[in-house]
Amino acid sequence: MIRRIQHIKSFGVFDDFQWPNSLPEFKQFNLIYGWNYSGKTTLSRAFRCFEQKQPHVDFAGAQVQLKDQDGAVHHLSVPHTAPVFRVFNSDFVSDNLSFEAGSATPVLVLGAEDIEKQEALKAKAAERKVLSLSIEANKRNREDRQSAIEKALRDYARDFIKNPLSVPNYDKTRFEPKVIECKFAPGKYLLGDDALAECLAVYRSTDKKPTLSTKVLALSPVADLTKKAASILARVVTSNIQISRLKENPAVEKWVKDGRPLHDGKDACQFCGQPLPADLMAHLAGHFSADYDDLMSELKSAANSIQVAQKDAITLDHKSDFYSELSERFTAEKDQLDELLEARRAALKSLDEAMTVKQTKAFTSLECPAVDDPDPRIVSAVQAINKIIAEHNYRTAEFDRNRQEVFTKLEKHYAALFVGDQKYNEQLQQIEGLNTTITGQAKKINELDVEIRTLEQALSEASKGAERINELLAAYFGKNDLRIKVSADKRFQIIRDGVIAKNLSEGEKTAIAFAHFITRVQDGRHPLADTRVVIDDPISSLDTNHLFNTYALIKTQLSDCCQLFISTHSFEFYNLIREWVGDDEKDTKKPQADWKKWGIFLVKRTDSGKSELEEIPKVLLKFKSEYHYLFSTLYHFEKNGADDFDNLLSLPNVVRRFMEAFGGIMIPLSTGLRGKMERLFSDPVERERVWKFINYYSHNTTITRSLTIPDTSECKAVVQACLKAVSEWNAQYYADLESEVG
Repeated sequence: MIRRIQHIKSFGVFDDFQWPNSLPEFKQFNLIYGWNYSGKTTLSRAFRCFEQKQPHVDFAGAQVQLKDQDGAVHHLSVPHTAPVFRVFNSDFVSDNLSFEAGSATPVLVLGAEDIEKQEALKAKAAERKVLSLSIEANKRNREDRQSAIEKALRDYARDFIKNPLSVPNYDKTRFEPKVIECKFAPGKYLLGDDALAECLAVYRSTDKKPTLSTKVLALSPVADLTKKAASILARVVTSNIQISRLKENPAVEKWVKDGRPLHDGKDACQFCGQPLPADLMAHLAGHFSADYDDLMSELKSAANSIQVAQKDAITLDHKSDFYSELSERFTAEKDQLDELLEARRAALKSLDEAMTVKQTKAFTSLECPAVDDPDPRIVSAVQAINKIIAEHNYRTAEFDRNRQEVFTKLEKHYAALFVGDQKYNEQLQQIEGLNTTITGQAKKINELDVEIRTLEQALSEASKGAERINELLAAYFGKNDLRIKVSADKRFQIIRDGVIAKNLSEGEKTAIAFAHFITRVQDGRHPLADTRVVIDDPISSLDTNHLFNTYALIKTQLSDCCQLFISTHSFEFYNLIREWVGDDEKDTKKPQADWKKWGIFLVKRTDSGKSELEEIPKVLLKFKSEYHYLFSTLYHFEKNGADDFDNLLSLPNVVRRFMEAFGGIMIPLSTGLRGKMERLFSDPVERERVWKFINYYSHNTTITRSLTIPDTSECKAVVQACLKAVSEWNAQYYADLESEVG
């Protein structure tokens, strides 16, 4: 339990306050009364620094020391060692009550942690939206660049190769690999003008001959035919009975031989018709023996072979079928081959003639004519021609290879040209950079989605406390006309009289924030019995109809806390809290130091403009009306004379509030104090002096004016004028007031 604020320095209006030894210490329940701007909220902020375990952002160099019942002193410089505080003030309201902007149906966010989460959620959602827009823009940029490259590849493939070089079906799928191959060193593949022209000429050339077939030699060997002919020519027919006249006359012999088959089975000569001699056919058979028939058969077969060999030929190409530089060599070899073939035919002809002679000289051995066999030379000649054909075919194949090599050079030249003209490498770098950026953005979006879902889940969980807040709001307002509703997406919405509330009064906002404060105090994170609760002006924005409900709410919900501090500017609320004080502590004659549970204090501004805490004046304990207190202040100031400096700074407010109350009682019109001044002060000079004093000093709109101390003589004159006005209005009324405060 905190017993005193040992020291508070450089903390707003508390410049250098030290707890006086004469000032009673704090008790379990503490009531602090003070007018607006007297320092109540500043005092609550000092306590809140210990709750938040950090110095106030506006008073970084401030010193605050709290002394507890054990004598330990807690310093603001090391707030983490302080006991547990829960503070309700205007800072708590602003930190814990927030509405999402930009919505026709405002969504309420309660709690500093939830507001922080909501702000984080909004920030992450906004970041995700920016990232989504950026990633879509980057994707479009990437696609545009890729499409531009694709189109350029198609155009180059068509306009530089397919159409001008007449390459059917050539497209980007064949061109792009060459571009990729050339992209690292495009200058290496670019052709100069002359080299480009030469390559184009070679590729477009039509001087290509068809491939020629190799000649296969399939001639009947002359040597074999000669050997066969020599064997037949040397052979002599053996006969049982030779007919001399036939042997000596080959022509007749042949004539008879050929006619024999015509007379088989005949009785008459088929030539002359005369009867054939009976033994003629047998006699002829003796001359023409089986050996003779065999020879004739062999002669016929050999003669046929020789005649066929004479017709053997080698089909050659025309010299125009050869490349010009080969055609002359081919012609020479062909002429030689023709001569050899003619010599071969002549040799075979001599053999054929010898075979004819042998048919009539079957009974005579003949010499084989000498034959010059040209076959070996023919083989050589054909080989020479085949060599020329091979050279021709190599030239044709080389033509295709050369043309293909030239085409490859042209492909790479145009590919390298593409790399430079289209800034291909730069485009790829841009695309790669976009890919990296898109990948990073996609990863970040995924991370944000996880974080957003986590925050949404946390906010959804926070919405489960709506029913408890509604119970407290019903107690606060005394009815259910203002409620918290959990929307379908697990968010808070404010409902007033059954419809969504779009414009909350400051009092309603304070009530909602205070209800949330109580739920936070009672959330079980820390025992209430070990919690010090500080409540600053919980009714600052509420009308008097709610004072009793607020008082009852504090008493029923927070009375079990370790220690309670309540500060207020409302005299009505101050008196309600005093009703909570025990009977033995209501005795105004009993020193407050002897009170057991309650301590009542006054916070005020001194003549130096600084705030201090003091024991509540007896007059504020004696009366339940602020009106009596105000009159008492003026009355004793006038009696004490100019030495009462303590009241100088607050005196203008006292004058204004008392005269407003007096005027409201005596002149029940809604004209305000200004409209009643003429009736209250008959002397115009006196009237203007009082009005000027009230209007100038009690409205502290600037720092200079708020720290200006009124002149003592001026204060005394104004107070005397006010007391005179009351006495002149009703002397007995004045006398009654005087007797009460005297």
